[in-house]
Amino acid sequence: MKRWMQTVKTRFLFAASVACIVILAIIITLICIFTIKPNATETASEPESTVISESVPTDEKNRPDNIVTESTDIETPPISTEHFIPQSTEVDNTFFADTLFIGNSITEGFQRFSGLDNATFYQGRGMTVENIHRMKVVNADNSSDMDGNGDKTIIDALHDRQFNQIYILLGSNELGWVYYDLFINQYADLIDTIRELQPNAKICVQSILPVSAQRSETDEVYTNEKIEYLNQMIIQMSSQKNIPYLNAAEVFKNENGALSEEHTTDGIHLTPEACKTWYMYVKTHIMQ
Repeated sequence: MKRWMQTVKTRFLFAASVACIVILAIIITLICIFTIKPNATETASEPESTVISESVPTDEKNRPDNIVTESTDIETPPISTEHFIPQSTEVDNTFFADTLFIGNSITEGFQRFSGLDNATFYQGRGMTVENIHRMKVVNADNSSDMDGNGDKTIIDALHDRQFNQIYILLGSNELGWVYYDLFINQYADLIDTIRELQPNAKICVQSILPVSAQRSETDEVYTNEKIEYLNQMIIQMSSQKNIPYLNAAEVFKNENGALSEEHTTDGIHLTPEACKTWYMYVKTHIMQ
């Protein structure tokens, strides 16, 4: 009987010890879970893509992956306006017979509604200073294919035909880029490439056009503060490159520096009437 009691006691102590070890392990695990922070590289990452509503303008569906998700204070760089194209005598459509306009869907609207029907337009929806080297928006016969289903890129097409004048408008699709230095450096490289391919052409860059006040106040990417900052970077770059700057944005800014609601369909793209106003500005500000 005594031996049996000893056996029971031994088994009880063993079970109690095991139970204590299990309880201790659980406590240690809980402490680790609630007090040790996970590695930031495992939890914080940029999304690979952004879900965009079908009602959003085409260009927004082509935002780069590294979009800005937090608003930041932007310090305006110093600028020179000496290379701005000044007002001049109005010319007619024939003046643009051997002229090329390069741009995104903003330029597409200009082509469709401005009334300028004898110039060449190479533009792509969602085009940037980076993907211009890949987007095939030109057909084999050098006509435009805005959807990117063409046979060659704009750079390829510039090997095939020479122009007297080239107007470039890029930057609105790059407003969401994290590093604006990357944007302006690639823009400068693009200018060098076009100059090399078109040595006899007059080349100018156009200002990014403003967006409406409502759009600027409700959109994290398309804000007039960012547009103004990128425009001033473009002004500085074009000055250094000795490229004239066409400040078309000035004709669309209201007293608050925003695009008037009457001039836009969605806060970004221009109405047909506004495109005609834009063309009048181009016709009265000619590269010399």
